[in-house]
Amino acid sequence: MKENLQQVIKKGASLMPKNLQAILLAGGKSIRFNTEKTKLTEKICGKEMILYPLDLLQRMNIPTTMVVGFQKEKILDVLTKHNIKNVDIAVQEEQLGTGHAVVMSRDHWEKEHILIMNGDIPLMTAEVIQKLYNKHIKTDADISFATAHSLDETSDNYCRIVINDNKIRVIERRDEALDRDAQCCVSVGVYIVKKSFLQTHIDKLTKSSLTQEYYLPELIQIASNHNCKIITTPIAFDLARAVNTLAELWVVEHIKRSQLISYWMNHGVRFAISLNVMIDCDVILEPGVYIGSGAHLLGKTIVKKNANIGAFAYVKNSTIEENAKIKSHTVIINSTIGQDAIINSFTQVNYQHVDGTLKKLPKKTSPLFTGAIKDEIEMDNSSHL
Repeated sequence: MKENLQQVIKKGASLMPKNLQAILLAGGKSIRFNTEKTKLTEKICGKEMILYPLDLLQRMNIPTTMVVGFQKEKILDVLTKHNIKNVDIAVQEEQLGTGHAVVMSRDHWEKEHILIMNGDIPLMTAEVIQKLYNKHIKTDADISFATAHSLDETSDNYCRIVINDNKIRVIERRDEALDRDAQCCVSVGVYIVKKSFLQTHIDKLTKSSLTQEYYLPELIQIASNHNCKIITTPIAFDLARAVNTLAELWVVEHIKRSQLISYWMNHGVRFAISLNVMIDCDVILEPGVYIGSGAHLLGKTIVKKNANIGAFAYVKNSTIEENAKIKSHTVIINSTIGQDAIINSFTQVNYQHVDGTLKKLPKKTSPLFTGAIKDEIEMDNSSHL
């Protein structure tokens, strides 16, 4: 059976040396979401945002400490739900910024080098972290960080990096006016630092006069002031996109969905109009499958060879066998549609196994509902069409 994109990525991930650990920052208040909820449990292509960096770090075999704070119970529930283990937890009871969050993880600093990573950059890749680590080790840097170029002059999501006379200035946009001509790039929230450097300098962070928070990027400024070895690694901005608003969530999900659709196109799947198809990370599609405009393929759905999913069909946690035809505006939930079966338009199938050889049942015993969509209900698994 064909693997989904996440399984392929997992196989290809490299293992990091044993002298590196990670601190994952997941304690912020998500104020700019304006939902009064943590953004880290919002789903991107069917997967909670916080699971993207967690899965990445686990695939790379990097021991991880996650710093939680705001609505920490909801985040920890996600880990329990998905059976995420071997993650140490540090608690930031008062949310005073990313620098303060790293201080709260101090008791967990064990390895010679520490990767510090924001929890809201779900498109980050193993290749970026490997490249940053290799450069950090090769140059014997005190602090290394990833950079990117952003053309958005209105965003204050990233601190700006200014380099003059071999000195680095770090500018938090909210705190200081920015000279655009001097700007080099932005820091994207991925750092590797020597533990010895962190132990020496973390308590030198100063509180922002505007927000009363401690910003982790100030460590770069401190390193420059003390003539420490600083290394940067440029990466594509899309890989480092942070999610701080619902609009940014929409952008990141669009990018992720585009990655998924491109992967399946390269493996023999045709999409009528790819821009309006909804597809989750765990969906598996086989060669010869056709996906109609506006289709929703969600959860752990599997669509096998040469099956046809009609326009605006909704398929969740279901298996569609070879050569089956799901016509437009149908709803298939937690069901199996057999080989060569045809499901007509405006039909809903819940918790059923539908054989390829259709049998006409009396209307009163039919497990299908035709017409407007009804709520999900569990039906007799022994019923077949």
